[in-house]
Amino acid sequence: MFMEKLIRETERLSLICSMLDTMRRADADRNARGWTSPIGMLKITRCCAMISELGTSIAKAGYRECDRQSLEEIMRETRQVLHLLNARATT
Repeated sequence: MFMEKLIRETERLSLICSMLDTMRRADADRNARGWTSPIGMLKITRCCAMISELGTSIAKAGYRECDRQSLEEIMRETRQVLHLLNARATT
């Protein structure tokens, strides 16, 4: 159950951050608008928080639904997204 939710949330984050979607939403000067807006950043942060919460639940359950390496990779990617988002927000 947690793994299914984790996959859905990861897919949602992927769709929000996808390059094609970013380019589709770009303005005339090709500046990304979607995920760099305050609402877009909030959506990404919310997805990352949900992924973290689900990952913690899976780890506490003893990785019965997912192997540890896969979960660590998902969490690493999520932290990287948050790091990039933070770097973008402070520039």
